[in-house]
Amino acid sequence: MRTGILRAVAAAVVACSALVTTSCAGDTADAAGVALGTPQSDFYAPPAEAVPGRHGSVIRTRALTGVPTVRGASNHLVLYRSVDARNTPVAVSGTLAVPAGAPPEGGWPLVVWGPGTSGVADDCAPSRTGGSSPSADDQARWVAAGYAVAKTDYQGLGTPGPHGYLIGDTEQRAMADLATAAREVDASVGTRWVAMGHSQGGHAALFAAGAAAAWTPESPLLGAVALAPVSHIGEQVRMAKWTVGNPLGKLGAGDIGSFVPLLVRGAQTVTELDPGRFLTGRAVELLPSADTECAAALRDSSRWGGLSPREVFTSDGDLSELLRVLDDNDPSGVRFTVPVLVLQGRDDLTVPLTSTDAMVAEQQLRGQTVDYRKFDDTDHSAIIGASFTDALGWVDTRFGITR
Repeated sequence: MRTGILRAVAAAVVACSALVTTSCAGDTADAAGVALGTPQSDFYAPPAEAVPGRHGSVIRTRALTGVPTVRGASNHLVLYRSVDARNTPVAVSGTLAVPAGAPPEGGWPLVVWGPGTSGVADDCAPSRTGGSSPSADDQARWVAAGYAVAKTDYQGLGTPGPHGYLIGDTEQRAMADLATAAREVDASVGTRWVAMGHSQGGHAALFAAGAAAAWTPESPLLGAVALAPVSHIGEQVRMAKWTVGNPLGKLGAGDIGSFVPLLVRGAQTVTELDPGRFLTGRAVELLPSADTECAAALRDSSRWGGLSPREVFTSDGDLSELLRVLDDNDPSGVRFTVPVLVLQGRDDLTVPLTSTDAMVAEQQLRGQTVDYRKFDDTDHSAIIGASFTDALGWVDTRFGITR
């Protein structure tokens, strides 16, 4: 009964919100440096026999050079093992920045970042493009504060296989397995870590707070920091679908069009979803563009960004299976096993304050403790810089660091 009430309240609160804009013989360390942004198909696509093995172990690694590597650190491109939603071993890529100098006792404390939305096509992987929040400058602030920083590309983003966009369990596995792999890449990295992410990455960090401790017990998770985390996507899709058959359709529809293909591709990693059951012919025709183009291109007016909800969803379409997946992956219902900090800008139009307010309220009504901090005059992108001091103090406390 309480769950039903909470979901009804959340639907009312977020109805007008916008969607996110945002062990094998092959184990080797390749000494050749590679510039970030350079296509490295051979690196990202290992031989099939190299992929099975202990999740969190390293397949291979290379030194990273050039811009935008993280200043003040040694930079590594990492290919490591994880397990997808269908329990199949997969290779995942990411980066690792380790501070210069001697590490503290116990090794460098580690922050594992979940990046914001970049797309689902392999070319959109942050380690290939250097893009997607957090930036190299954002990471450099943590390195300067004495933290090693790892940033995952998530499963299937850059590497073979589909990317489970906003599928919480595979996101958190990618983060937790990178925390374990980081120590194999550089022995000066400690075992303890904090999950941190922005937008899609905030969503991932919240799922890590619920499951990572059990997934990688050899790598103790101390807490999770979620900046402008995505939530209530199911409610936003319901509202967009409602507008299709309503004369007031443009009211409260939200900027959903360009994210529908990402949501569909994500859902297809966990269920046999037929988009022809609810998408218009035009939308079905455009769907493959998600497999080759990144989020910015999909938002173009000639692509998904130019479609209204009526041009995306059919009036009699069956959205039930997609909505089931989206609801199952709403972080509002995650049971946390570690402390959580949520940071939100009041002027965020991408992941609006009302959405995060509703998410935290649901978590607190379930008896969970969430440290929730809001920032004035701060939008979606600015929250990373605006909240740095708060985030650093909170993370320092988790590691027992005093300054």
